[in-house]
Order: sequence, then structure tokens, then C-alpha cells
Amino acid sequence: MVSIKQSGIFVRNLSIFILILSVLIPLRYGSIDPEYLCIRCMHSLLSLTYTVIRDENRPTLSADYRAFETLLRLRSVYELDPSADTTTVVKELRSLFTLATIIPKPKSCQIQKQIYNHQGHTVEAYWVNHRGTNEQPRTQNILMYLHGGAYLAGDIHSYSGYGCYLSHLFNMSLIHVEYRLAPEHPLPRAVDDVVALYHALLSENITSSQIMIMGESAGGGLSLLTIQNLISRHYAIPRCVVLVSPWTDLSSSGESYIRNRPADVLIRPEILSWTIEQVLGDNHEQIKRDDPVYSPMFGSFERFPPMYITVGTAEVLEDDSRHVFYKAKQAGVEVTLEEGLHLAHAYPLFYPYYPEARNTLDNIKRWIKEKAIH
Repeated sequence: MVSIKQSGIFVRNLSIFILILSVLIPLRYGSIDPEYLCIRCMHSLLSLTYTVIRDENRPTLSADYRAFETLLRLRSVYELDPSADTTTVVKELRSLFTLATIIPKPKSCQIQKQIYNHQGHTVEAYWVNHRGTNEQPRTQNILMYLHGGAYLAGDIHSYSGYGCYLSHLFNMSLIHVEYRLAPEHPLPRAVDDVVALYHALLSENITSSQIMIMGESAGGGLSLLTIQNLISRHYAIPRCVVLVSPWTDLSSSGESYIRNRPADVLIRPEILSWTIEQVLGDNHEQIKRDDPVYSPMFGSFERFPPMYITVGTAEVLEDDSRHVFYKAKQAGVEVTLEEGLHLAHAYPLFYPYYPEARNTLDNIKRWIKEKAIH
């Protein structure tokens, strides 16, 4: 009888404990999505483990970052079949681009779709505002955000959580550009879209000095291509540009494509050549990979606005950023380069998981604030 009574007490206490956890965990992470909560719990458990187990070769990394890196290494990897139908492969790759699961949109995020038209060119965009950012639908300064995804994937659904955080952190409205994707719309169609939207904003009495452009990965390369296009046509340029691990060299000429290959947990160089073929379109065999129309690293940086670049030293695109930094310096551009030691591709994107991302975004915030004042 005693053992049965004790068992009953144990079951009751266990039930109460589980009930408390089922309430506290969603409150802690601000979500009731089971997949997201599972990721956060796994990350927390790994973080606790790594607070005890140190990485002697990378002592600067936080336990939280190493935990997230482990999750990335444990994820299932898509095996590309080059002989498969391109449409099917791209569709599968887009379905695996699940950034919204890792960084969900908070309830405080306000998103408004708007279609812009400039000289017959229609572009879809989304205004993103963190509730409380401002009482008006738009702030005086505007952050135009160009998402990553190798020019093949990415949309407002994937980036709404991150966009809302940037709106809150920088205290400004963000406009997410839903530019056309390859292979249906190869480069430079995306550049045409961003330039058209930029002009549409200017036609609404928004000045170029109010606009700041920010992009990560392919979006970083697209940011540079956009500004180079504007300068070549003698148009007014935005106030400044922020690049997070920009993809600037489709010829993959940097040594980091080999040097950092074992350490890169996000970019797979073995499928990079196939990706580039899709980005360039059906005539890819006739296109030089170092053509500045597609690879902004080989273009001009004369008359560029102030630039902030951040890149991880554990990604194959490291030299894409370094070379842009050096070329911009030579052209007399005010440019800042922040290198994240041992950090992965586009590491600031994953701000909920480790302090290294939040620290860099705070650095960018201070830099943007300075540029917005002057």
C-alpha cells in the first residue's frame, strides 16, 4: 500500500512538473509552435553541455554559439541530383528554406503588403514594423532589406521574424523586397526589381538620404549590384549600405572557398557550381563568372556610400567580403569590416540563439545611428 501511495504521489508531482514546463517553456521563448520550441529546448540542453565542455581550439566562442553550430551539423542535408528536373530540385530546395521555423514572426510584428510600379515595372514589397517602433506607418529613415537564399529561395514568410527584429532594434520601418528569383528569373532581373522599387520610393517624396540598404548573402551581393547600377546611371544613391556575408564573387576565386570548406556549416561548395548555373540562366555557358553585372566584387566602388561589412571567418565566402573591403578602401569609400572569429555564414541572422549575433547587430545599430544623424 505504501509503494502504491508513493507511486501516486510521484505521478502527481511529475504531472505538475510537466504542466509547469508546458506553461513556462512557451512563455520563455514567446511561441507555442512545437517545432520551434523543440529546437530551442535542444539548443538550451546543448548550451548547458558546452558550458562544461570547452573548445580549446576556439576559446572565444560562446557555449550558445557552439550549441547552435551543432544543431546545424545535425540537420539533414539535401542530396542534389544534377540529372534531376531543375524545377523539381528548386521546389525542394525552397521547401527546405525554413528560416521561419528557426526565427518565427512575433505577434508584435506588423506586416503590410504593397505593390509598387515604376515605368511599367511592378515590384512586390512588404512594410515591416515592430509594434511600438513608431505611431506612423513609416519612420523617417527606412531600411530596405534584400534577403539571402542564393537568388533561388527566400521570401517574406521566411524573413518576417528577422525583419521585425531589425525594425525593433534599429527603430525604423523596414521594407522587404520580394525580388524575382532564379532560375525562373535569372540575374540581373533581381537588380531590375530593386532599382525599380528604389525609384518608386523616391517618387513618393522619400529622399535617397532616408534610405539605407541592408542585405545578407545573395542579398548582400544584390545590394552592391543595385548601388553600382544606380551610380552607373548617375542616380542619387542611398545613405549607406550594410552587408552581412555578401556573395560577391560568382567565379569563386577567393582562397577561402578552399581554406574554409571544412569549417563551413551552411554553404556546400559541391553544389555551388550548379547554383550559379541556375542564377545565370540558360546562357550560363556564355557568361563569364567574373562579369561585374553578376559579380559585384569585380565592379567599381567609386562614389559608393558608407559601407559596413560583417563576415564569419569560418565560411567559404570570407574572401568575398575581404576583397570588397579592400577595393572599397582603394576607391576612397568609408568602409568598416567586422570579422566574426570562427563564426559561420550570415551568423547575425540567428540572433535569438547566441550573443555573437546580437553583439554584431548592436554594432551595426550604433553605426546606422551615426550615419542617420550625419
